[in-house]
Amino acid sequence: MTGVRTREAEYLAAHEAFEHNGASAGPTWLRERRRAAAAEFRRAGFPVARRGNEAWKYTDVRPIATRALTLPAPHAGTVDASPYDLPCPRVHQLVFVDGHYAPALSTEPPSEAGQKAEVLGRRGDGPVVGRLADAVEYRLPLAEEHLGTLASPQSSAFTALNTAFVHDGAYVAIPAGLAVAEPVYLLFITTGAPAVTHPRVLLHAGRNASATVVVAHESLTPTGGGFTNAVAEVLLDAGASLRMVSVQREARDGQHVEAAHARLESDARLAWASLDLGGGLVRRETSVSLAGPGASVDLAGLYIAGAGQHVDNHTFIDHAVPDTASDELFKGILDGDAHGVFAGQVLVRQDAQRTDARQMNKNLLLAPGAQVDTQPMLEIFADDVRCTHGAAVGQLDQGALFYLKSRGLGDAAARRLLTHGFVTEVLTRITDDAVRQYADAAVLAHLDAATI
Repeated sequence: MTGVRTREAEYLAAHEAFEHNGASAGPTWLRERRRAAAAEFRRAGFPVARRGNEAWKYTDVRPIATRALTLPAPHAGTVDASPYDLPCPRVHQLVFVDGHYAPALSTEPPSEAGQKAEVLGRRGDGPVVGRLADAVEYRLPLAEEHLGTLASPQSSAFTALNTAFVHDGAYVAIPAGLAVAEPVYLLFITTGAPAVTHPRVLLHAGRNASATVVVAHESLTPTGGGFTNAVAEVLLDAGASLRMVSVQREARDGQHVEAAHARLESDARLAWASLDLGGGLVRRETSVSLAGPGASVDLAGLYIAGAGQHVDNHTFIDHAVPDTASDELFKGILDGDAHGVFAGQVLVRQDAQRTDARQMNKNLLLAPGAQVDTQPMLEIFADDVRCTHGAAVGQLDQGALFYLKSRGLGDAAARRLLTHGFVTEVLTRITDDAVRQYADAAVLAHLDAATI
């Protein structure tokens, strides 16, 4: 790493300019959190190899740390978001283009300030889906109470960087006892400008609430990507049930870092599936705290990568109290010289008796140059538990391939069929039929485009 010039000073200078911009001033509490995050980033710096950061052992962030910083201006042209539509009705859709809110593509709440404040502040008659900037402006208590608490700047230099620039994003609050029928759709689009964006999501589900939320990061162009540095914070009160699906299809030469943090109270249930289908350098960190008895999480992931792509998944599930459960399945398909990484840690604390935890990582290598580093880990301090973990790496079954070809399928069609069958186990964990159709279509389109 000698002689490599990382650009921490440039990012910090941009933060100072950002803070002096009147449009991003915000309340005192937000400015203090941004400044504290910038100070943490100044202390930690980018996690390049020379700093000996074990968590980044297999992922070289020099393409990010050495790139020039460009914060995007609002997109002046017209963006067609129809290719990213969900195959179902939805009342709530928020769209951001190059990090800026796009009201023409969103289901916009009332424009009058008084009406908007009333909608954002209401409880009990519907979900609150809107801009994080509005939630801050109209002093919604959840924003001040929770923004930056789960996703601490100390957890990652990239999270610190996101928090240092946080101003807008998506804010979702599901009132207690409400079951939302249609999916809530949060869409973040990049247009191909080589810029840096910091998307932010703050999501809260009240007691016994239920909803499905889809978060998509899409690129308008297959190449010419920038750097997306996303953070999501998810809080589930007692008895809440949340289904989340995250889809990432950034430009093939772009960089995407995403940190998601969730906290579940008693009897809360979270099912979270992530699909990484794009990006040249991808790092996804998912952290779940099971903080109340009866809490459970179903965590699923799929990553598909081809020549020149690197996808790194780090997960952490914290069984903090007794009688909690987790089920984790991640699958990877790697072709060309693609590199996949999976590091999954399950922590069972000393008092977390009767924990039920399962973890599995399976990888399919389609070319001799493809490789994967997999590290499923259990750290158990309780004695009354049921915990399993494992990993597998292999190739397409030649016997099954021969059988399909003997029945008249061509080699490409037979390989596609077997490859799609490999990912089905992940897709079936998405319980909403329309959202599962959307995810399956995204995977099939990726396989048909022969991009792996």
